[in-house]
Amino acid sequence: MGQAKWIWYPGDFEHYHHMLLSFRRQEYGCDYPCVWHISRPEVSARFLRSFTTEHDGVFTVVTRGKGMVRLDGALRRVNEPIEVDKGAHEIAVELFDLKTFPSLFIDSDVLITDETWQTEIYDARPVPAACEPAFSSAADDPAVFPFCYRALEPVAVESVGNGLLYDFGTEQFGPVRVSIPEGVEITLVYGESRAEALDPENAIIRETLTARDEPERPARAFRYISVLGGNAKNVGLKALLEYLPIGDKASFTAPDPELNEIWALCAHTFHLNTREFFLDGIKRDRWVWSGDAYQSFMIARYLYNDPGVTERTIVALLGKPPYRRHVNTINDYSAFLIISLWEHYEAAGRLDFVRSVWENVKALYAFIVSRLDENGYAVHRDGDWIFVDWGELDKSDPVCFEQIVLWKAHHAMAALAAAMDEPDKTYTVRADALRSRVLRDFWDEEKGAFIDSFTSGRRFVSRQTNIFALLYGFVDGERKRSVVKNALLNPSLPAITTPYFKLYELLALCEIGKIGEAQDYISAYWGGMLKAGATAAWEAFDPTQTGDAHYAMYGSPFAKSLCHAWGSGPILLLCRYVAGVTVSDGGKAFRVAPVPGRYKSFSATIPVGEGSVQIDYESFFVTVSASVPGGVFFDGKTETPLQEGETYTFRLSE
Repeated sequence: MGQAKWIWYPGDFEHYHHMLLSFRRQEYGCDYPCVWHISRPEVSARFLRSFTTEHDGVFTVVTRGKGMVRLDGALRRVNEPIEVDKGAHEIAVELFDLKTFPSLFIDSDVLITDETWQTEIYDARPVPAACEPAFSSAADDPAVFPFCYRALEPVAVESVGNGLLYDFGTEQFGPVRVSIPEGVEITLVYGESRAEALDPENAIIRETLTARDEPERPARAFRYISVLGGNAKNVGLKALLEYLPIGDKASFTAPDPELNEIWALCAHTFHLNTREFFLDGIKRDRWVWSGDAYQSFMIARYLYNDPGVTERTIVALLGKPPYRRHVNTINDYSAFLIISLWEHYEAAGRLDFVRSVWENVKALYAFIVSRLDENGYAVHRDGDWIFVDWGELDKSDPVCFEQIVLWKAHHAMAALAAAMDEPDKTYTVRADALRSRVLRDFWDEEKGAFIDSFTSGRRFVSRQTNIFALLYGFVDGERKRSVVKNALLNPSLPAITTPYFKLYELLALCEIGKIGEAQDYISAYWGGMLKAGATAAWEAFDPTQTGDAHYAMYGSPFAKSLCHAWGSGPILLLCRYVAGVTVSDGGKAFRVAPVPGRYKSFSATIPVGEGSVQIDYESFFVTVSASVPGGVFFDGKTETPLQEGETYTFRLSE
């Protein structure tokens, strides 16, 4: 008999914790509701199992909900011992929980709960029960997310005006416990910067407290915390780091100390944003955004190679049908989510996970298709947000960028359907028809690139649209060369100003072999951030700014996130392009094609499947060893198979 685990209806765990997370946002003393629909967990479920025991025994159905047990048709109580005779039996546990979600746990020598159980929501459609390895004892509670905690000690405590300023040295996230004497009122101010912690009027997170308030405050982002008010020096303050125990499986080191600092900065940032789900940033909205998550999935594939957070995030973003608006209300984000699932399957080969969300994915795709126009174009409908990027674009309907992402989503659905043994030519037929129309309507021969819109008459060419045409393989041959020349490398086009889309631009530069330019940008942008005092990667960095101006955004002096997931992009760039490792075929195949660019030497460990590949480069020579089969090495001209456990030395083509 295996390990007993708490079980529940698939998605309930993710939907419950997504619901809690989505409504924790606070700004300027106010609770800030999430601005899109959030799916809730089921309130009742039925759990089914046939089992045989070779001896008489006793088991208890442990649950924090209410309900009953049907053992061979006879009713029994939950949370009480149940005797069972030797032989074959049928059990059904029927539960409801109006506060969290139905879940149960059995651990005995005759019966345990695990993923072999079936469950249904009284719809006569039983599916495999869901579980998480962290919940494996009766004392566990799936309604409490299994974070780890450790004490944080301030590196400095400073007297400031009418209070104290605690400096924890670097960006942190966790709960704070305050002990306030009777009759004392304080203001607790959280700051990612010193200036924010000392400005209670403009700080994003601040609260006024007395001894009557709960001493343990909710988990929040901070580097600095100020305790302001009368007798503030008599107030005790202790902080904890709240984190997931996910270890890094990737590493990248070079003789350049600054590059190593940049890697460490990005890894620290990414860990702080790796929580129940992948967050965009830990201070301001702390919501789950599909566009941000799309980049996080790519980064996590290298840094962690752990499917847990990725799959929870996909489930949370998918929510439940019927769909009435796009994911996060953004058209491109719905398509990104479908593409994300395919890329996750291609890298990790988790077919059981695809199967568990497949019906919802098909429903989301059907929703996308239902809102297309007569030409199969994605267009703006009431309630939609055609986002793309904050930069300058022509968003007159239809927008070319949306069609390229939609084309990729069509192909992703075709590939997922094939993996699910449900081949359907409809997906590729739609993709082929869409591509033909896009080439007809959006390709501008004179400009040698795609225009954003053909309806406005502006014939405006943006980098964003053409970058995705390159990244998604929408063009090849002469058109691809034209897009590179007239869009990607065209200095007359408006520059990309958001770090979110800058990562895609850097990926595109690497795809066409401009590794050196990407490396220079890493040194200038992230190196500049370090010099400006960053202890985590910022939401945005402008080297022309100085002092407190760095912290302003969205019309507020401290609204900028100083710990933002998309700021961890160098991890992806260094692993995928400099070390040159890409994984395919569900993690069973990988390719090592390092491009050192401007780096004279480096050492990298990149996770692949259940193992890793070690790459050491020095002056045109690369030493490679892999602990798993299925790899090939590409030296710039030829491919060489890599045998598991063998060490190879290659000379790169100049």
